[in-house]
Amino acid sequence: MVGVAYRGGIALEDIKVDFEVKPVESPGSIGFGVRELVTLKGKISEAERVRLQRASQFCPVGQALTKGAVLAADQVRWSSGELMTAPPLPGALYPLERDLPAMILGSVHGHYLLDTKEHDESGAMAHEGEVKVYISCEDDGRTSRWTVLGGHSSDGWVPPPFPLAQSGWAASTASTLRQLLPQETPGLDDLSVELATGTRGDRGQSQANAAEGVVSQRTVSRRITVPGTPSSTTMEMVQAALQRDPVSMAYRASGILLAEEVVVE
Repeated sequence: MVGVAYRGGIALEDIKVDFEVKPVESPGSIGFGVRELVTLKGKISEAERVRLQRASQFCPVGQALTKGAVLAADQVRWSSGELMTAPPLPGALYPLERDLPAMILGSVHGHYLLDTKEHDESGAMAHEGEVKVYISCEDDGRTSRWTVLGGHSSDGWVPPPFPLAQSGWAASTASTLRQLLPQETPGLDDLSVELATGTRGDRGQSQANAAEGVVSQRTVSRRITVPGTPSSTTMEMVQAALQRDPVSMAYRASGILLAEEVVVE
């Protein structure tokens, strides 16, 4: 949104974003929904507010989670050495004997760091800067908190937003597989998930798409390494878990946004 505001000459002085995350149950699975509040500061007209709201909906991460912009191309590799391309997930849920992973309540606050913007020799903004993200969740009466730094800074400083989202997807996939695959399977702790995109994203094009509300689809290769052999840890077992993984469900269903509000202070 900072980049879109700069390109459009919008007098955005500051921005903060808050998310409330809650479990959402559907038949045979548990996903999550998000309530979003974006607070803008500056002399911003109603038309400019609407333009920035559209940018938040069509940024790469927003597109992935609410517009179906990401397609997963899955491969499964067994510890015995076999590698197989996974067929598309069926519409009907595979049966499972184990319990689903629990979703917990949480909140996320993103605080833009104004002083991290970078300009080139001509004075034009070259990098939009960073955001400090505060994550909090409640589980069995205990509060856990994390702080993450991310953004559009110079290469090598902090991860951009989309790679951070992809790392969360990989972690969610691995956690769900460990939960739902048979626990007596030898080598379950060696399970791993790798994600890769075919090309590096173009920040300028992504911002242009966000400003205009254009969906840009991308395919992400997901390689899942599981223990055993195709006969002991079957493809059906793996896909049954993938059908119920909360982040994978969010990418497929494109419906995690429960409410959205963009206000100007």
